[in-house]
Order: sequence, then structure tokens, then C-alpha cells
Amino acid sequence: MIRRAGQIQGFTLLETVAALAVLAVALAASLRVAAEQTRNAAYLRDRTLAHWVALNQAAERRVRREWPEPGVVRGMESLAEQEWHWTVLVSTTPESHMRRMEILVRTTPKESSEPLARLEAFLVKP
Repeated sequence: MIRRAGQIQGFTLLETVAALAVLAVALAASLRVAAEQTRNAAYLRDRTLAHWVALNQAAERRVRREWPEPGVVRGMESLAEQEWHWTVLVSTTPESHMRRMEILVRTTPKESSEPLARLEAFLVKP
């Protein structure tokens, strides 16, 4: 601010431009942070829902008291107005009365995509 003999004048053009530049950088940074937080929230929501799908698959097999043969089973489930593609990999264990299940959940049926959820569960022979 410039002062002259008892008189106050406004900011110079250079000071105003510098203040606007600082404000523009601060606003751009805050928008970037807000966008990143939005992406993270959506990712965490999807991971949570995928985990629920995996838990549902494990619970269904326990409630049905299934004794699956070792192998791969694929399917699709709808949850929260979205389709989830799951894969259950059943394998034997050193205990003859137990089976190991690895449940993978994806948003697409493509096996090449990284699963959003991975759950390991065990079944006891009924």
C-alpha cells in the first residue's frame, strides 16, 4: 500500500496481481485435494461392497453346508445397484475334513483385472 503525506491510496496493480496469483494457486490446490478425496471415497466404497460380496459367498456356502470339490466356481451377484463378479477357488487342505476357499471379487468378469476384494475362508465337512 502506498502512503503519501496523510493520504492513503489503494494497492498497486503489481500487488493486486500477486495477491490474485497466490489466491489462484491456493484454490487450484484445494480443488485438487477435493477431487482426490472424492476418488478415494468411491474406491473405498467399492472395496467395502466387494468385501461384503465375498463375505456373502462364504456365508452362503457355510449355510448350505456344501462340500465342494476342488476347483473354480464363477458367478455374478448384484449389490448396491452394481454387478459384482466373483470367483471361488476351492482347494484341499492337509486336514481331510476341511476345504479352503479363496474368494475374489471384481467389477468386471475379466480375470486379468485386479480384484477389489480377496477373502480366504474354510469349510468343514458336514
